[in-house]
Amino acid sequence: MEAFPVLIVPGLRNSDEHHWQSLWQAQLPHSKRIALDNWDTPDLDKWKAGIRAELTALDKPAVIIAHSFGTLASASIAAEFPHKIAALFLVAPADPDKFQIAHRLPQDPLKVPAKIIASSNDPWLTETKAAIWALQWGADFLRLRNVGHINSDSGLGLWQQGIEELRGLLRKTLRTQYKPLFTDKKNRAA
Repeated sequence: MEAFPVLIVPGLRNSDEHHWQSLWQAQLPHSKRIALDNWDTPDLDKWKAGIRAELTALDKPAVIIAHSFGTLASASIAAEFPHKIAALFLVAPADPDKFQIAHRLPQDPLKVPAKIIASSNDPWLTETKAAIWALQWGADFLRLRNVGHINSDSGLGLWQQGIEELRGLLRKTLRTQYKPLFTDKKNRAA
């Protein structure tokens, strides 16, 4: 089976060149980042429009790799267009209450495989609230200890643990043969 297209959905201020999302994108041959005119204003409709535009251009479902505010827009799109999404990998969700958009997010389990990864000391969302959203959306949940907002400031680099978690999500939920998203340093398919 051909590789799934991968859609990178950053949060506010985009993901800089040291962010694991940017490092992953550089290694994923079928990846594309959403395009926005303004990465500094948290606008759910604009993030969703950016995701929708990329999904519409694809001829098969995509794996969405989202961070922070991007996770909120990605979950929202997944509720509207589940047939366009193979899996959701949602890292360090932002607190929708900070943006007064919780009522606009899905209130029921998503119809796509999903995993939420949160940190015990994330300043953007408590681990308890992240677990509640995971439960509400029917997503697998993993809490990491003391890695902040799981961004460039966390110093994760390529974030190998995240790669392993993404692989696990795809193996578990898609239950199909798929071309590897990453290869290890020995050029062995991973």
